[in-house]
Amino acid sequence: MSKEKKKKVKKEHKNREHKVKKEDRQKEKSEQSKQKSKSKSKSKSVQPIEKEKPNFDPSGILAKFASNAISEDKVLKFTEPLDAKIPVQNWKLFPFKGDEALNPISLKGRSSFLIGRDKQVAQIHLENLSVSSQHAVIQFRQIHKIDQSGSVVTIIKPYIMDLESTNGTTLNGDKLESARYFELIDKDVLKFGFSGREFVLIKD
Repeated sequence: MSKEKKKKVKKEHKNREHKVKKEDRQKEKSEQSKQKSKSKSKSKSVQPIEKEKPNFDPSGILAKFASNAISEDKVLKFTEPLDAKIPVQNWKLFPFKGDEALNPISLKGRSSFLIGRDKQVAQIHLENLSVSSQHAVIQFRQIHKIDQSGSVVTIIKPYIMDLESTNGTTLNGDKLESARYFELIDKDVLKFGFSGREFVLIKD
């Protein structure tokens, strides 16, 4: 075989190799593009599942079993303290509308007396619109004191607490701080909201 023929054969062989490699590359590219298009179509068709969000709205279960629950939808705005005690002495509230004396309210047989507009829960019901549904509470508590001789004396005393009412509670003309017990004594005067009635506490 002549030199020229050899060169020609080599050239043809190289051209074939180059052509094969080019075809292989094109095949690879087409395969890759097909895989990409498949993955894109999959991602479009598969929608992400939304996780259920937590619900913090009151379910009413805790209220149902709370110690101060009246019913599933009604809860007292206060819980009696551990030293709550039914009084032995006879305490009364004397309501006055101006100079007019109204029927006295006996504070016997219970350790607490809720004052408010809600007839279902209030032991002392007031109809004035400035009075809240659960406005205030008179709470009797057992207190231990040491007398002059060093002996421990047990006394049951009345206290008043405003239940974060809209228009407040006054004791002898002074507005009380809400959600705090204040000791009451004989002849103290209480007012609730903007009601014109005054309530005088008397110990018989």
